[in-house]
Amino acid sequence: MQQIELNAELRVKSGKGEAHRLRREKRIPAVYYGKGEDNILLSVDPHLLEKAVSGKGGMNALIKLKVNQKGDYNVLLRDYQAHPISRKFLHVDFVHVDLSKKIRVSIPVHLVGTAVGIKEGGILQHVTRELEVLCLPSGIPQAITADVSQLKVGQNLHLHEIKLPEGVEAVGGTDVTIAAVIAPKEEELTPGVIAEPEVLTARKEEGEGVPSGTDERAKAAASEGKEEAKKEVKKEAKDKK
Repeated sequence: MQQIELNAELRVKSGKGEAHRLRREKRIPAVYYGKGEDNILLSVDPHLLEKAVSGKGGMNALIKLKVNQKGDYNVLLRDYQAHPISRKFLHVDFVHVDLSKKIRVSIPVHLVGTAVGIKEGGILQHVTRELEVLCLPSGIPQAITADVSQLKVGQNLHLHEIKLPEGVEAVGGTDVTIAAVIAPKEEELTPGVIAEPEVLTARKEEGEGVPSGTDERAKAAASEGKEEAKKEVKKEAKDKK
C-alpha cells in the first residue's frame, strides 16, 4: 500500500473554544497517540485529510504525518468525529504504527460473481460485510473478495473457502459465514369464499319478503275502508234531503 503524506501543525490549547477557532481557520483539531510517547495536540486541513482517505486504502490508508518542528510519524486514522449531516471531519485521532509489526484492522468484504442459486430463484444474502484481520501496515488490503458464483440454493460460503491476500490472516475462527443463497419463502394462500351475487328480478313475487299474515290484514283493512266510505256517502245524501 502506498503511503500518503499529510501535513500537521502543533497546537497548544484544547477545548471547544480552540476547536471553534481552528474551524474558522479551515482546520480541525487532531491528536497523535504514540506507543510510549506523550500525546501530541495537532491540527490538520480537513480537505487534505479527506483526500488522503478517499483513495484505495480508504479509512485504513497508511499515512506519513509530517508535523512541523517535530518530524514524521507513521500513523493510521484510528477514530474521528463527523458532522451529522455533511459528514465532514470535525476531529480526528491518529495512532502510531510500527511498519515491521502486524496490526489488527477491519477490512470490507466484497462479493463477486452471480450465484447459480439466483438463477434458480434463490435469494443471495451478504452475511459478513467486514472482517478483522492481522497484517503489516504496508500490506493492508483494500478489500477481501469472495466469489459466490458457485453457490446453489441452500448453500453457504465460509471464510475458510476464501483465499486471503498474502500476508493477511483472519482473526478468530474460519467458520464464519460470508454469504448464503436461501430459497424464497412460499406464501400459503388460503382460498377465499366468494359470495354469489344476488340476482335482481324485474318484479318480486307478490307477497315476497312480507311477513306471514300481512296480506290477510291488508285485505281486511281495505274492505273495512270501503264500508266506511259507503256509510259516509249515504249520510251526505240524507243531509241534502
